[in-house]
Amino acid sequence: MLVLSITAGAVASSGAHMLDIASRVTKFEKFYADAKNLDEAARWALWKKEYGIAAVPPTPEGEALARKQLDTAWSRYAALIPRLPTLEKNAEAAARRLFAGVNVLYATAGMPIHSRVVFFVGQFDGNEYTVPPMSGQPATVVMPVENPALNVQLAHELSHSVHFQLAGVKNSFGAPIGETIFLEGLAMHANKALVPSLPNTAYTELNDEPGWLTRCASHEPAVMKGILPYLDKSGPDVATKFTFGRGTTGMDRELYCAGWFAVGKMLAAGKTFPQLARIPEGKMIETVRAAMTD
Repeated sequence: MLVLSITAGAVASSGAHMLDIASRVTKFEKFYADAKNLDEAARWALWKKEYGIAAVPPTPEGEALARKQLDTAWSRYAALIPRLPTLEKNAEAAARRLFAGVNVLYATAGMPIHSRVVFFVGQFDGNEYTVPPMSGQPATVVMPVENPALNVQLAHELSHSVHFQLAGVKNSFGAPIGETIFLEGLAMHANKALVPSLPNTAYTELNDEPGWLTRCASHEPAVMKGILPYLDKSGPDVATKFTFGRGTTGMDRELYCAGWFAVGKMLAAGKTFPQLARIPEGKMIETVRAAMTD
């Protein structure tokens, strides 16, 4: 992830709950104006200097993907620029509403919960991420304002931000696969509880992968069997294998597939969201393993 330092803007506070809201939209508008007449190479150099934010892995492959996404999306930005003020305003309102909803879902009344949302202009890929508290910053959601499924994706990421605090999560990209399965599975099901009445595909699929959940369901036994030996493994390479890569069955995002079914099984067995959200980071792998092998 290519993330530069960001100064917090608006702050929403309710009792022990605090949400910081920052924006990189204005910074993108300046970059776009400065880059209009540049060739692709110069535009990429300026992007890294003036903007530098994309929802990609923090690896050389991730940087190459960010450049490819910028080149692909470039022609679409002209129509987006006039809409940005409204998109930014609506995104901030949604963040406040959904942050309150996550705290109700996870029963955090009276607890000190501090999250942060950074809105940016992305590459129309509907992708975003959340990092745990680190370097003096609270748990931080990084969200593109142009995402057509912003409410659903924002609910998913804000649930991460609160869950990280309740479970004491310190790991980020490259965490053990079993931990990431648990985190993503819980976030997808929390998302369904926070933004109800949509098809399950809305909580599980990315914009450019229609039919993924059907493939996930049909491959579930093979996905579970293939990913089990990797639950304790960590690092960028194995994380990429089970997210952006093709896992062990040839299907993308296999850890999300495993997470959807593993956490769904726990909830069906009577576990509650507050209970699951308080399982410590060090116990997540064994919790997932039990659900996958029971």
